[in-house]
Amino acid sequence: MTNPDDSPDVQRVLMDRARRLAERDQVRPELAVLPRFVGLAIALVVMLVLFFAFDRFLASMQRFMGLPVTDPEPAVTEPMPAYVVPPAEKAGPAEPAR
Repeated sequence: MTNPDDSPDVQRVLMDRARRLAERDQVRPELAVLPRFVGLAIALVVMLVLFFAFDRFLASMQRFMGLPVTDPEPAVTEPMPAYVVPPAEKAGPAEPAR
């Protein structure tokens, strides 16, 4: 059977536990500074690597876009045309008709 004297002790224990938990919630835990600085340093290094990689990529694309466009030389295996029409020769200054 339950003894009426037991219930105040249980209530007292529960109230003490609740008070300790409330006090612990008020105290901010100390945050580790070293992991934050290491994470920040790693993030900066990653961003610098990405920035310089992107810069190199854009520079190579600008060089590529600046190359002159040339027609490729015909391959040796392509058939030779039967005849070739020479380009029209430029004549000297034409004399006006009278």
